[in-house]
Amino acid sequence: MRRYGIPAAALRLATAAFGLVLAAGAATAVEWKLGHILPPDHPSNRALEAAAKEIAERTQGRIEIKVFPAGQIGNAKENLTAITLGSSQMAFDGFGILSQWNKRLSVVEAPYLVKDFEHLKRIVASPEGQKLVDELRQKSKIRILDVWYYGSRHVTNNKRAINAVEDMAGIKLRVPEIQLSLEWAKAMGMTPAPMAFPELYLGLQTGVVDGQENPLPTINAAKFYEVQKHLALTAHLVQSVSPLVSEDVWQAASEADRAVVLEVMRKAGETSNAEIVRLEQDLVKTLEAKGMQVTRPDPAPMRARMVPVAAKFEETWGKGVYAALAAVP
Repeated sequence: MRRYGIPAAALRLATAAFGLVLAAGAATAVEWKLGHILPPDHPSNRALEAAAKEIAERTQGRIEIKVFPAGQIGNAKENLTAITLGSSQMAFDGFGILSQWNKRLSVVEAPYLVKDFEHLKRIVASPEGQKLVDELRQKSKIRILDVWYYGSRHVTNNKRAINAVEDMAGIKLRVPEIQLSLEWAKAMGMTPAPMAFPELYLGLQTGVVDGQENPLPTINAAKFYEVQKHLALTAHLVQSVSPLVSEDVWQAASEADRAVVLEVMRKAGETSNAEIVRLEQDLVKTLEAKGMQVTRPDPAPMRARMVPVAAKFEETWGKGVYAALAAVP
């Protein structure tokens, strides 16, 4: 049989080839670049890479997330800027850097606002927390897909064991040059001393500063146990990181594919969170074994001292925002 002078066999071949072209076009991957600054072996990066693989499989290649760790395609600010400019589709970072796009988000990193990571998740999910998240999405087109645990910051020093807030009096503490960190140290009775991180080990060793505050993995990796005697598990700042995506890119994906991305990212977050909690628990024992004396001071009196400090930032955060978040059980 011939149609329009074309042999039937040739027609079947042409039809099959056209079908293959259509199928290939339908399965063409949309690449989402995801840049962040954590090292490749960090639990969160491993979880992101596993999530990217599963998302590609479950969307049949419609969404392929390419993860670029360790600042390969930019520092924290550059990665987020790339989302807003459209040169990247995703990033992975926390509320501190996001507050450069919505300054009200800095309230989430107010010391002693958050009691633990579960409390942080409830704060973000609260009506006031969702207002902040929605503002970021609406004004800057950055969508937060989930909240993952990054770690809690603790205080070390050489002066004395910290069993209560009163024991912090007079300690010269290195803090980042962030206004909120400076005000927190003052409220605890300490003398804040901004110093570049690369200079900190020598500063502690020579007594230029008495102490510092950082997450346990940083304290261990920087070998501060060699030049610090006391570790107080203050957990004064519970920090998170989030998978972030351009709102325009998100809306361009199908509803079914968006559901897959959300499900897989949340599952990956649970894996990363559990690993970081385990690492922190192990590190307390590790640092004790390396000679540090560990104390667990009551956070309630320290939290109370932050209330007047929060009032100084109310103009930035919005009237009643801190109080509303602090009231989340």
